[in-house]
Amino acid sequence: MPSYSFHLQTARSTQLMQGSGRDFPDLRSALAEAQRAARSLIHKQVRRAPCALHGSLDIRDERGSAVARILLAEVARQIS
Repeated sequence: MPSYSFHLQTARSTQLMQGSGRDFPDLRSALAEAQRAARSLIHKQVRRAPCALHGSLDIRDERGSAVARILLAEVARQIS
């Protein structure tokens, strides 16, 4: 099974998301989990301090190549 990791990209930094770097059957499964992680991240941020959300959650394969990107602002629009 391929391994994917999730990286939070902001204007100031890139962070490896805790608990990422897992095996998934395919990219579609990794995207679904990344979407859940993005929603959770947004909910936590909004509870702490409502603000404009900028940045993305990048999905990288085993070689570290970005294979997909979820825009946090788009996820925030979907759940609002």
